Amino acid sequence: MRILIKLFKILPGALTLIFIFSVLITNSAMAESIIANAAQGIEISPALVELNAAKGNTYNIVLNIKNITASTLSYTSSTDDFAAADESGSPKIVLDGQLPTTASVKTWVNMDAGFTLQPRQTKTITASILVPADAEPGGHYGILRFSGVASTMEDSGVSLSTSAGVLVLIRVAGDITEKASLTSFYSAQNDKQSWFFENGPIDFVTRIQNEGNVHVKPAGNIEVRDVFNNLVSMVPVNEEKSNILPNSIRKFSGQFGQNWLFGHYTASLALGYGTTGQAITATTSFWVIPYKLILVGLFALATIIFVLVRLIKVYNGYIIKKAKNEEDNKNKNEPDQKS
Repeated sequence: MRILIKLFKILPGALTLIFIFSVLITNSAMAESIIANAAQGIEISPALVELNAAKGNTYNIVLNIKNITASTLSYTSSTDDFAAADESGSPKIVLDGQLPTTASVKTWVNMDAGFTLQPRQTKTITASILVPADAEPGGHYGILRFSGVASTMEDSGVSLSTSAGVLVLIRVAGDITEKASLTSFYSAQNDKQSWFFENGPIDFVTRIQNEGNVHVKPAGNIEVRDVFNNLVSMVPVNEEKSNILPNSIRKFSGQFGQNWLFGHYTASLALGYGTTGQAITATTSFWVIPYKLILVGLFALATIIFVLVRLIKVYNGYIIKKAKNEEDNKNKNEPDQKS
């Protein structure tokens, strides 16, 4: 009875705590939802601009910028040079500012320094690119960046920001050098280079180095043929027409997707690039032998042969024993007949 009285005394306080805890959890979930919704980012189109330019000319690029968050954002714009960050082709912003004005895109671009967008609002802006008269021939690479900042949940002091950019690849006419070379071409599986595999699928890795002064986009196919020179597969390379920037290496991957393979195969690479149709070719070969399956099959076959041999021996022993018993019985019956 005393226990029940204590429970009734504690129960109102416990219910109050549960209610407060539920409200806090709900408010926290709502706050996280607001933050997640407001941090979705911005949308810019196009995402990539390639421009063939002449020295001294001005070019206008029309961009559509959309605020896809649930907050009003104030945007600031900036221009930076970029280079290849790694062999995947990801851009790396060059922030040292040491490039001369004849090479750096930062000084070539003029656009709105700032503007504000309401939630879901789209704005069209024009970026003007003035190519200097003394610009260096070849490729020049910049990123037009737009950063949006919003103050939401002012009482909590939470500040949100979003950022996105447009890549601009400019080819300035003049003494252009288009030169790409094959760094490596090999077969692989699970990111490991090899010439011997147990089964498919097989990956082909192609690494191309740009030794020129302008971006190139080599593309083509890999022909896979079996030991009888039959064409068994055609694997595309750089089907998306991705660019390789000067003084960088880019890796392309393609897959020979058949699971069941057996024997010796030859893969022939043929790529084309540049304005004059330059070519890159290479050949590699590999073996696919499902040795584990073969070993299991041999073991099963050996087991079957062993069992058959044993059965034959047992059967032969039975026949011999039966014949011997019949002979013994016949010999026993012959004296009785003579007597």
